[in-house]
Amino acid sequence: MSPGEMVHRAGDSWRQLTQSGFVRRVSKFDPGAINDKAPRLPERASAPAGLRIQLAAEAKKLICGEWLLFGRKVVEVGAPPCWHRDPACGVVIAHDTPSTKLDYRHLPDGADARTIWEINRWTEMTRLAMHGWLNNDANAIRTAQLWLEDWCERNPPGIGINWTSPLEAALRLINFCWFDAFVTAWASEQTAPGCAHMDHQAMLRKRIVPIHAAWVWRHRSSGSSANNHLLGELAALVLSASRWPALEKIACSAETAWETLGQEVLRQFAADGGSHEQALHYHAFAFDLAWQSARVVGCRAGEVHHRLALAARYFLALGHASEPWDFGDSDDAIVVPLTQSRATANEEWRAWLLGDEGSLRWWLGHPPMVALNTPTAGLTVHDWQIFATSGQAALRSHGWVARLDASPLGFGPLAAHGHADALHVSIWDGEHSLLIDPGTGGYHGHAGLREELASWSAHNGPQPYPAGFQTPRRIGPFLQIQHHPVPKLIVEGSTAVARFEHEKHIFQRQVRRLEDYIEIRDTEDYRTPFTVNWTLPPGAQVKQTSAGAENRFLITRAGKQWQITLHASDAEVTLDERRVSPFYGRIDTAHVLSIRNVCAGLVTKIQRLA
Repeated sequence: MSPGEMVHRAGDSWRQLTQSGFVRRVSKFDPGAINDKAPRLPERASAPAGLRIQLAAEAKKLICGEWLLFGRKVVEVGAPPCWHRDPACGVVIAHDTPSTKLDYRHLPDGADARTIWEINRWTEMTRLAMHGWLNNDANAIRTAQLWLEDWCERNPPGIGINWTSPLEAALRLINFCWFDAFVTAWASEQTAPGCAHMDHQAMLRKRIVPIHAAWVWRHRSSGSSANNHLLGELAALVLSASRWPALEKIACSAETAWETLGQEVLRQFAADGGSHEQALHYHAFAFDLAWQSARVVGCRAGEVHHRLALAARYFLALGHASEPWDFGDSDDAIVVPLTQSRATANEEWRAWLLGDEGSLRWWLGHPPMVALNTPTAGLTVHDWQIFATSGQAALRSHGWVARLDASPLGFGPLAAHGHADALHVSIWDGEHSLLIDPGTGGYHGHAGLREELASWSAHNGPQPYPAGFQTPRRIGPFLQIQHHPVPKLIVEGSTAVARFEHEKHIFQRQVRRLEDYIEIRDTEDYRTPFTVNWTLPPGAQVKQTSAGAENRFLITRAGKQWQITLHASDAEVTLDERRVSPFYGRIDTAHVLSIRNVCAGLVTKIQRLA
């Protein structure tokens, strides 16, 4: 344990001893006057028509307690919701246990803290208030207020699972800043003076804002856990202290929070824009937090703004719209529900960064952009963009999309969200995925699945045969030790090359586009046996059409066909199945082509058929 973490743990002990006095003091604090420019709402009359329609349709279901968990799975949460229930498995967690005595990492009967937290981030209440403002629905606003009042009654400060993480308090606070902006804007446009909704809203501000802001500041992350969590906590303080400047007396000023957040942006995002966490979804999540903060403080230039512009470009290069299969951890987290539809959030974020005038442009304005010839941006070589610092290469050419990983394991000593995926390659043809990353599955409530999907064997990089790599070792859901060395990445003409030296093996993978196919060449310098597993997307139909020195497989999905040819005369090729996770909490079965005991090298060709 580092000296900094020892100090932080000592601080935790002090905070526990003084918590009751802290809560009493903060509960009496009045947040004071509002700065209605934080967050700044756009002109209501110019709202996209599709957004109004979508919000109205969602509101009918939300009010009845029918929510989309992680934006995709229909669940009944109740009205008001059961705030301590995992809606995926039905387990209810005790609501009267002090948060310091509750181990959210080991909940009973397979319950997952992340799933419970999802309904407690208040995004659905924000969505109802958004609908109420845009579509003039007083009932939706009042329903959301009643639910927040119920939440306050059932989640007193420091009690229960919803006070175990400062990031969760921060995300609630960010959403309440927007919620308050919507309710205040709606009430100001009503003809009847002294709208009763505003009386209720004033009470909610006093019950929610001071304790959340002070709690986040008091318990903010430090040491090895100060990754995207700290960005989220600082973003909450930037937004809330900008909206209620009086919070400086019990937390910090917006200026202090922004200065620290800017330092974290430069620390957590590499010079080429990539996130050091090596998890693409968390890259987008951290970018969203930082960009909302930058807009609130009016940051339009400078080193932090430029780094965010590079981060936007990185996401465009490495992400995929319709079938993302992101690398590293993903829990489908969002900050504020500003996209027109959460089911299409990934496509909408990419469209916004490309200049689309949709909902995100309306809410967030123009995205930060970087000139293509900026030296620190991703270097474009022929069909490839190479991000050398982050260890990623991206191909977009003739309809093909490829992603080659030559990255470190993750951020800091924990590498909390990184997977054992060195030399992994993902392939798409247009909107259709062909070779996929296995996904994340779940966190604390799905420990075995999480370890399985984050492991070497779940990814398609070459590995020693038959035992595979032994390190790094995962000794907890978010702790890895004995990190592997950083692979080397270069682009030679139209070919991206990654070399990986680990555990007395040297593997090289070459990926290039040739006419209408993608070719992947794998070798091991010492010609020791190795294995490669090509995982195909769920729903793909696979038929072997030849065997021997050239194994050919016909892949059919969505009415289209591709041929995968495997050149490895000395290897054993089998068609197996494995679990994969396209979204958090969802498990599918996918075919996997396993090529074992390769000695002379493996050439894989993926060709589209007419």
